[in-house]
Amino acid sequence: MIKTESGYQLSASDLMRFTTCRHATQLDIARLAGEGPERAEDSDDAALLQRYGDAHEAAHLAGLRDRGLKVIEIRDLEFDEALVATGEALASGADVIFQGALAGGEGAVRWGGWSDFLERVDRPSDLGPFSYEVADTKLKKKPVPGHVLQLVLYSDLLAPLQGLVPERAHVELGNGERFSFRLGEYSAYARAARRRLEAFVQAPDETRPVPVAGCALCRWRDHCAERWQDEDSLFLVAGVSRTQVSKLEAAGIKTMEALARLTEPVAGMATSTREKLTVQARLQHARRTGTPDYELREVEPGRGFTLMPPPSPGDLYYDIEGDPFYREGRVEGLEYLHGVWDGTNFTPFWAHDHAEERRALEALFEMFDARLGADPGAHIYHYAAYEITALRRLCARHGFGETMLDRWLRERRFVDLFAVVRGGLIASEKSYSIKEMEAFLNVTREGEVKTAGGSVVAYEEWRESGDDHILQEIEDYNEVDCVSTEKLRHWLVTIRPDIPWREVGESQEDKQVEEDAEEQALRARLAASDLAPYRQQLLFDLAQFHAREAKPSAWSVFDAAASDTETLIDNTDTLAGLRALGPSRPEKRSTARDYSFPPQETKLRVGGKAQIALEDGFATVDVIALDRLDRHVTLKLGPKWGKALPDRTDLLPNFAIDARIIQGAIAAVIDDQCGPRDFRATDDLLSGTPPRFRGPSPLGLHDDPVKAVTEAVKALDNSVLPVQGPPGTGKTYVTARAILALVRAGKRVGVASNSHAAIVNVLMGCIGALDPDDPDLTVEMLDVVYKAGSGPDPLMPESHAIQVVTKPDDPAIGSARILGGTAWQFARDDLVGAFDYLFVDEAGQVSLANLVGMSRAARNLVLVGDPRQLPQVIQGTHPWPANLSALEWLLGDHTTIPADRGVFLGTTRRMHPDLCGYISNQFYDHRLEAHPDTAKQRVDAQGMP
Repeated sequence: MIKTESGYQLSASDLMRFTTCRHATQLDIARLAGEGPERAEDSDDAALLQRYGDAHEAAHLAGLRDRGLKVIEIRDLEFDEALVATGEALASGADVIFQGALAGGEGAVRWGGWSDFLERVDRPSDLGPFSYEVADTKLKKKPVPGHVLQLVLYSDLLAPLQGLVPERAHVELGNGERFSFRLGEYSAYARAARRRLEAFVQAPDETRPVPVAGCALCRWRDHCAERWQDEDSLFLVAGVSRTQVSKLEAAGIKTMEALARLTEPVAGMATSTREKLTVQARLQHARRTGTPDYELREVEPGRGFTLMPPPSPGDLYYDIEGDPFYREGRVEGLEYLHGVWDGTNFTPFWAHDHAEERRALEALFEMFDARLGADPGAHIYHYAAYEITALRRLCARHGFGETMLDRWLRERRFVDLFAVVRGGLIASEKSYSIKEMEAFLNVTREGEVKTAGGSVVAYEEWRESGDDHILQEIEDYNEVDCVSTEKLRHWLVTIRPDIPWREVGESQEDKQVEEDAEEQALRARLAASDLAPYRQQLLFDLAQFHAREAKPSAWSVFDAAASDTETLIDNTDTLAGLRALGPSRPEKRSTARDYSFPPQETKLRVGGKAQIALEDGFATVDVIALDRLDRHVTLKLGPKWGKALPDRTDLLPNFAIDARIIQGAIAAVIDDQCGPRDFRATDDLLSGTPPRFRGPSPLGLHDDPVKAVTEAVKALDNSVLPVQGPPGTGKTYVTARAILALVRAGKRVGVASNSHAAIVNVLMGCIGALDPDDPDLTVEMLDVVYKAGSGPDPLMPESHAIQVVTKPDDPAIGSARILGGTAWQFARDDLVGAFDYLFVDEAGQVSLANLVGMSRAARNLVLVGDPRQLPQVIQGTHPWPANLSALEWLLGDHTTIPADRGVFLGTTRRMHPDLCGYISNQFYDHRLEAHPDTAKQRVDAQGMP
């Protein structure tokens, strides 16, 4: 931000800062006016980020030159001179312009900045048969909104210089990937943000400091910290959230001291949350003049001290040092030190590149395995979630140890003492970091490295200097962390309430041996086939898909179980703070109980399942009633658990649905691929080849969408047909009529999707498409069967035309002419080859693995959907292309399905032509048109008062 004679010149950095913290912008303005506080010096972390950012930019610049591109650099010029030089460089037609200066705007507020790269593209402009697009280098692995704001700004400033608005902009990410986006998708949002900043600098609102993610790197961090101290701010209360502060302030509670005295309820806040925050404030307030203090929390199953196992001679204490800025090829991050303390000796495992990182992981796991194998009661103690998160990432990165780590987690061999502390007590310290908890442990830190951030900075200094004294300082720091973890465990043992110890989970060793053997056998089976290497790898990855997909679900259950109720209230995947309204009651062979819950948002719904934590593990409950207004929920616990529903509990995420049926089907497909390849449609699917037809291709011969799809599916020759339909193009309408045409021709048809709602919608579409005057195909003759879920299905409309069954082997399934079901139904062995066609609705959301599992059920596959409208949602980390949906796989690099590879439904009846034109240009390669009737659409609405 620069003060000019007429007002201000703003930059992209000003815009990004404003969108995250308006108070920082207000302080910038005050400083330019000669008022306000002094700026803090850049932190070591900020300097390190800048250094890595410069190196990433320089590496990309060198890569452009290595490709033989002509690069013009705009260097060592004042901004106005650089503007002229940039204009000349643009006119010259250079391939790349580095550090081009751009400026624009009118009135009191103007914009300017330096673009990392301007790249020439073959799109005519006022400059000639070419134009330029903006590219920027960023350290992050994924683009964030700030990147978009910056690139839209630079693109808008570039447009007048070439007489053309760029179509795209690009981010060269820190992991080596390139993120490109259409500017039209984001420009309206970015320009609105600029207008808000322009208005703010001319008439600033009153602001105050509120903690945000970027505080640690902010130039005003010292000023804000001092102000919070002076005001006795609620933000100083350990663990308090911004939402909780807002509720407290609305109730008139503005300071930590006032919170410490609070006894009255707070609107919208759970009683347990208020009580915890009140105790936290009281202890912290008293700590200012006293010694460290704590209070034990009420014991809850699966929380706090119930997570502690008994001490054992083989116990280990573990800590990791990681560098998030390190980059090797396309892979970012390096876990450069694993430290393990066994109560007597400290063992470091160093790694200075990714090859050494794998060797360190192997040596670490060898140590863990030997120690845990020698002492069945031994555990690995750590503090907070980083260690487990890093180990999961390392196992995935190096393809080593995933099964072993999963086994130890299921056996509950890792103990997170942070979860014990947060769930078991309230401490007087300003945070719950292990450094703050050392106030109770008599630990003194004397080394130069005192924080995790300091460790990273020190490690980077070593990489530059090679001074081994620095490595020793880091190692000493890590050893103190490990020893502190042991001392914390000992202290917690002395203060824990008199409750049972947590036991080691059931041994998973046999399961690990079995899974390892299965993987090796699969590798050998594929290697012995005549399949191309890429097909072998694809099939192997598809076989592992469901195992990978299940792990994050399990981790989310374990992580939620270790969180306290107050944290879970802000987690929409849970429903926290349940208190029983009465005793349990029998419901057939199950047990039901009614609960109340505090205000919160949740994704749980009636008919869904959740986990509850019990003293000896988890149990699955059904949500049979949910009143969000009165905040009442009714749970049902099945007889298999043999347990009573607790008085107080939290509903946790559910484990992944058992996918062994689909995994078995994929294994059968792999056997077929390695042998006769009898499943021809499956083979076409895996090959990604265009549809195969009996006779000439009917694609592109018919303008009418119903006829186009119907003729194409009828001509399919044991193959796959993708049908892409943008919003309002009548996907269900067309699909239903194509299905009826097939049934008239004597074909059996399956209807599948990810959701029961989508399946029901297609089935009802088939009923609605029947001609009441056609005696050759009546409702009774259609014989539609829907395989519903095992629980209540509120989505199923009452219709005598559809027979609903809940058992996967119901006799009605064998005679159905149309069967609706999920992948779990169509992957069954007893349905192999049972259908002539399988229509998969919303195929942009159906994983390629699930479709492969279903594909044996039919001779022809028809995929209907639109990845641009409803993308696939997955939780696991999967290698490409096993991470794709079925329709994404067939689309490949295309935005819309090519005319020789499928059917594109190109007429929408939902969007007005003006809106359709924009959507078509931005998302559908200009192929989507509005039906003439949509021109009559309009919205007549009175504005908000």
